[in-house]
Amino acid sequence: MKDNAQVDRMRECLREFYAQDPEARLFANLLRHVEDPLRPRTENGRFRINPILLLLAVILALAAGTLLFFSFGGL
Repeated sequence: MKDNAQVDRMRECLREFYAQDPEARLFANLLRHVEDPLRPRTENGRFRINPILLLLAVILALAAGTLLFFSFGGL
């Protein structure tokens, strides 16, 4: 498969466009949606996760651990 100059130029244009717009980045959007809406950043600028999402992740991990224990542990 040979390279196409037009496709390469289009890729470069897209990279330049997304580099200029930080809101269009997937990771930045994901972090913005996962942040705590009431207290988004600490005084030092550190990230705070949404407590509801943290609670759901812990419950999911406990449920998965319980499922694995009773599936493979065998009581």
